Formats: sequence, C-alpha cells, structure tokens
Amino acid sequence: SSDLFNVRLPNIVGNDVALGDQSPFSGQKQDVQIINSLRETQMRMKSTLGLATMAAAAFAFALTTVPSTSNAQSTWDRIKSSGKLNAGCILHVPYWYKKKGSDEWVGWAIDGTKQMAKDLAPVGVKGWQCEMTTWGTAALGIQSGKVDYLFAMQATPVRATAITFAGPLYNHGFMTVNNKNFKARTWADYDKPSVKIAVIGGTSTAMVRRFVAPRATAVELPKAAEVPLSVIAGRADAMITTVINGVVAKQKNPDMGDFVIPTPLFSFPAYVGVANEPDKRFRDFVHWWAEWYRLRGQVERWVKDGLIGIGITEDSLPEKFYF
Repeated sequence: SSDLFNVRLPNIVGNDVALGDQSPFSGQKQDVQIINSLRETQMRMKSTLGLATMAAAAFAFALTTVPSTSNAQSTWDRIKSSGKLNAGCILHVPYWYKKKGSDEWVGWAIDGTKQMAKDLAPVGVKGWQCEMTTWGTAALGIQSGKVDYLFAMQATPVRATAITFAGPLYNHGFMTVNNKNFKARTWADYDKPSVKIAVIGGTSTAMVRRFVAPRATAVELPKAAEVPLSVIAGRADAMITTVINGVVAKQKNPDMGDFVIPTPLFSFPAYVGVANEPDKRFRDFVHWWAEWYRLRGQVERWVKDGLIGIGITEDSLPEKFYF
C-alpha cells in the first residue's frame, strides 16, 4: 500500500491518458477507469493518514500540556517548602472565632493548630494561617490544596469520595436541650410521635435524630440559630445537638429548659479532614498526632479551655460531658 501511495499517476485529458516519461505507466495503453479508481484510492489514503497524523500530534501535545496529578506537590512537601500550615477555619464558637474588636483567631481548634505547627518545626514549619471555609465547602478546599486540614469533621461516605481522614481527634457526643415544659431523660423518652425534635436540616443532627428517635416528629430548620429559638418558643419540645454546641447554646439562651445527655450515650467520632493523595506522609503525621493528644487527654483540655474562654465555667459543664 505504501508503493501505491507514492505512485505518480498519469493525467487524464477527456477520456484519454496523457502519459509522462517518468510515469510507470509510460508506453502502456491505460484504462481511464482504472486510473481514476487508483487516484480515488490515493486520495482516501492521504486523507486517512493526514487525520491520523493530526490526531497523534494532538495527543502528543495534550500529554505535554495537561498537568499530571502525580507530579503535583504533596501537602507534606508544600508545608516544608512554605514553612507554614494552612489551617481550615470556620467562624464557629468555641472552635474558631475572633473576639470583639480583634483580628486574632482564638478557640480550642486554634490551640490545636498552634501545637501542630510547633510539632512540625523539625521539618521546617515556622507558623500557620487560617484559610476561611465552611462545613459545606471544606472538602473542596482540602481537595484543591487551599486548605491543608480541618478539625472536627465527620467521616461521611460522601466526603470520603473527595478527601480522606486522620484520627479520630475526639468523639462528638450528642445531647438534647428541652423546652422548660418538657421532661425527658432517655432516648426512649424522645422516640415518640408526639415529641417534636428540632434539628438543623441536612446536618449530622438530623441524621442522629433518625438513629436515636426515628419515631419522633422532626422539625428541620435551615439555620442553626433557629433551632434553639424554636425550642424556647414551644414549636419544638427539644433540640438535638453536639455536647460542645449544646453548652454554648445553653449559655446564649438561658431561657431554655433542661440540659440532658440522654442514655444510652450516643456519639460519632470527629476526625481531621486531609487530602487523599499518593504521598501519605502528612496524613500519617496527622493521624498519629491526633491519637497522641487524644489519648493523653489534651484534646479534652483544649475544648474545656475553649469553653472557659467564652465564659462557661468547668463546674457548669454537665456530669457526663465526654469525649
């Protein structure tokens, strides 16, 4: 076929063949139809080869211009070269917040971040900075490399499709805060169709309600601030929240009723969200870092100090305040 591709075919004038001295058909009587057929075959071959060449060139260009994820700088290498941690921060008392009139970040998660930066000093980390995010967008921030990690994440299957987790750092204990006219002490007391339980729609509290009180009437509200207000106003008999957030809600809304940690105790582990990448050095460091400080009781101390920092005394914490 390569010989045919290079053959010089004679020109056709009308129905006659014009033979040239350099043509392999010179000196022969040629059939016009045969030559036309050969010429069409040549044109198809040239067209096909041309497209293939263009496709190959385009493919080669793509290989040289599209960045390879395998060559991207890992989180571990990035923090070593930059000398700083990019900590995920959410305006959420007592985890991360700024005191009135100050630009300084404080909170128990900030205390943990400061300790992590100190522990990474041997590999060149000199400091840290807050990268603002939200619970809804944190996974995207970690996946893109804008955020190195975020404390207090729940390792849901959906999140695990984008990032991975280290830890756990502590346990998210769940509790209820009742309306003043409603009494309940166990999850069985709440698990009745006549009981209205307020939760934030689409969050872990809504999921927990389905576990611990599936027969209760759910009052799902879009904003966190609306949940305690619905209990105070009597639109709900109780609210489900984490123990940490419940303590804060009770402080801000003293008109709420009993602060209850129902039995049996129910909790979810809280992890540190990190990037899912081939280089596992940062993920491994954070995993063992979290275990080290959790088992020593330091994470519990950070949380309690964070609550004390917003005016909640340790004596006022519930008896079953647990991690």
